[in-house]
This record gives sequence, C-alpha cells and structure tokens, in this order.
Amino acid sequence: MSFSEVSKLCLAFGDCNTEGFRTLEGPVWAAQVADALGFELKNCGHTMSTTRELVQYAAAFPPSDYALVFVQYGLVDSWLTFRGAPYVLYYPDNPRRKLARKLVKKLKKWARSLQLQKKLGAVEQVPLEEYIENVRKVLKSAPGSQFVLVATAPNRDTSRNPRILKYNSALSKLAGEEHNAIYADAWDELWNDLDACLMDDGTHFTSQGHRVVADCVQRALRPAGLP
Repeated sequence: MSFSEVSKLCLAFGDCNTEGFRTLEGPVWAAQVADALGFELKNCGHTMSTTRELVQYAAAFPPSDYALVFVQYGLVDSWLTFRGAPYVLYYPDNPRRKLARKLVKKLKKWARSLQLQKKLGAVEQVPLEEYIENVRKVLKSAPGSQFVLVATAPNRDTSRNPRILKYNSALSKLAGEEHNAIYADAWDELWNDLDACLMDDGTHFTSQGHRVVADCVQRALRPAGLP
C-alpha cells in the first residue's frame, strides 16, 4: 500500500460507544472525525470489548496500514467481577465462544446471588497493568501511525466512575510516554450535560454525546498534525 493510500485511512478500535448503540440516530464520533478530515474509516468497535479484544483486532487489522488510529476502551476493562472469573473473547468469535459466554453469564449471575465478590474478592475485568500493556503493545506495533487514545466517558452509575477515572489517568500517562499517541478526554463536557449526552441506560452515547467526543478528538488532533 502506498503512502498516499495510507494517508487517507483511519481505524477505530473500541467498545459499544465506538460501535454505536442500535438505537443511535446519526454517525458515531469516530465517523464524524473521519468525515471532517476527509478520511476513510474502518470501524472495529464492538460492544462489550476490552483491550484483550483490541490485541486480537490489531492482529487482524494492523494499525500500521492506517495513518490515524483511535483507541477507546476502559468501560468494560474497569468493570468489577469476582476474583478468578473466566473471560471469553468477543473477537474473533465462533459458536463455541458464544456458548461459553452464555455459560459464563449464568455463572456470574449465580456468583452475584452468592456474593462471591465479597467472599473471593472483587477485581477489574482487565487489571489496570494489563490494560495499559495491551494498549502499549498496539502503539508500538505501528510507530508511524498517529494514535488518539480516547478517555472513557463518565457513567450514570457513579460507583463506576472512580475506577474509570483511574483507567483514564493511566491512559493519559501512556499517551505522554509514547511519541505516536495523544490523549483526548471529553469527561468534563459529558459530565456537565450528562442527561443530553448519555442514553437512559446510563452508558451509551446519544447523538449529542457522540458530537461532544468527536469535537474533543478534533481539538486534540489540531496541534498534533498527521503523518
């Protein structure tokens, strides 16, 4: 692939707020940024995804083939579960994994009824150290690509927000350590207008939420320039 072909391609890795919820009206934030820049977007957003899926997606869609890469994870990574809980990847998917996830879902429901988080200890779905190393691995796989590390949004379930903020802080620090990464954080704008920016489920962006994040990413890109 020639440089001119690469220079107009961008790639988005992320969870449900990169993929877009099924009732969303209008384009997701990544598509809005790509359109504003005149880029062609490949969207690898996938609901319930973590940085474990990120590593798999990056193997299937190498970031080095894209001039601009968005990375937006943390919502599921920072979710609390019981110590030793199994995890089944959402990507790449197959019938066995689909069945395994159904069984794990039933196991976790049973675990909640027995309060296993209290008995065995509560841990994040993807521990913070692993989360950062997963993102770092992808950054280093494409030193010539410009990455935008997008902060996870606040949640209406405010008990989740301290952990989300911890993951965002680590992501910001990582962006400062790697030459090909910048950090975009729309937390304050989203928090100040939470009712308009989040759907009633308290997690998924409305069209207004996607616009706020898109604007934030574009502001972060202006001083950074592109490859």
